Amino acid sequence: MITVENRFISLRSAVCFIVEGGIIIFSVVASFILLHGRAGTPVVSMGDVVARGLVITFFCQACMYLLDLYDLKLTQTWGEMLFALMIAIGFVCVGIGLLSYAIPKFGVAGNMYYLSILIASAFLLVWRVFFELYITHFAPHSTILILGTGEVARLVGREVLKRQRLGFRLAGFIGSPGTRNPSSIEGVGEVLGDPSRMNEIVEKHGVRKVVVAITERRGEYPVKEMLALRVSGCQVVEWPGFFENLSGRIPIDNLSPSFIIFNDGFRKSRFLLFIHRVVSAIAAMAALVILVPFFLVIAFLIKLDSTGPVLYSQTRVGQNGRRIRIYKFRSMRNDAELNHGAVWAVKDDPRITRIGRFLRRSRIDELPQLFNVLIGELDLVGPRPERPEFVEKLESMIPYYSLRHTVKPGITGWAQVMFHYCGTIEESKEKLQYDLFYIKNMSLKLDLLILFHTLKIVLLGRGAR
Repeated sequence: MITVENRFISLRSAVCFIVEGGIIIFSVVASFILLHGRAGTPVVSMGDVVARGLVITFFCQACMYLLDLYDLKLTQTWGEMLFALMIAIGFVCVGIGLLSYAIPKFGVAGNMYYLSILIASAFLLVWRVFFELYITHFAPHSTILILGTGEVARLVGREVLKRQRLGFRLAGFIGSPGTRNPSSIEGVGEVLGDPSRMNEIVEKHGVRKVVVAITERRGEYPVKEMLALRVSGCQVVEWPGFFENLSGRIPIDNLSPSFIIFNDGFRKSRFLLFIHRVVSAIAAMAALVILVPFFLVIAFLIKLDSTGPVLYSQTRVGQNGRRIRIYKFRSMRNDAELNHGAVWAVKDDPRITRIGRFLRRSRIDELPQLFNVLIGELDLVGPRPERPEFVEKLESMIPYYSLRHTVKPGITGWAQVMFHYCGTIEESKEKLQYDLFYIKNMSLKLDLLILFHTLKIVLLGRGAR
């Protein structure tokens, strides 16, 4: 596995991406070599061919990324995988044709176009079949053993099971010492024995990492057995850090305050915050200048669709609990909160207008908040600001919720790209776990990753209500 900003990134996904990029470039170059000098083949140098191959590769792999073909956590049937590949190749065929017509310098025309598509399609299909067989039957796995059988152990076990295609395998559980343990944890795995047999179980199952998922240390830690494993070369790690790396979120149930107090994360240098602010302000200014004509069109459509103002403002809770007023394009009826006050939006909410449904799905309704970024109330990336009516309730019910307000809120955030829209207390609780991950690991690299994922969500209209 590769680690980026304290979160596991699948090495398998990276290898798949690189190999398929090579296949597409190879297809363009091979078609040029095979057809060189024949009628219908463009007269270009090899350097130009490689440049065109790179442009086509970018376009093709962007389509494959949007179709989730590089998200190996998702389990797809052979039919679903092949269908997604065919859709991606179809988009590429149309895209290359349009590119060749609009910008001939970067396009591929004539017989070279058809042969490039044929070679790329054949090799991509063969590679994907081979790759799928490899990761499901032959690839090595990192075998995990979990010490503990409580709710925390079950939570960690479920996350490991979700990532079997990424190279993780759950051997099972070791019962907590001094307690009566079940024979298995339903839907997750078996309890293989007690700590006295831990060394034997590690050797039998080829365990590479033991995750300690016991929340109460006094009198329960099998210190002697864990020390023996550690000095023998087996990794022994505590569950909060492992869970954070694996899932991209920080669990708040059973989390000791010491994890936050003594952890290296959560501290932000003034230089990082300054750069973060400068980049956000410059990007917001540039975007506002470019989008002015687009904003006028959106304003016209809103007025045409329903009565009421174009912009809608709401009071939100910003950094350090300060109240700020953010702006959106109005996507609901003008009387949406007349009878019930502030309530979360629900799926197929009847208050949403026709043009508003499109604005919310595409996240265009959020664009006026670029003005809030410009004046320093928001950043481009950060936890989404919540309404005061909800914050008071959530802070009383969810531990560590107030930590969201230690950084400046943003237009988009880690919770927005990793989790769907939340409309309940439980969903807000899970969303907070992603926000805490961002606050702990905040950096420009993580911001770029979030903006990259945000583009995908906007293009596909995912997660909106």
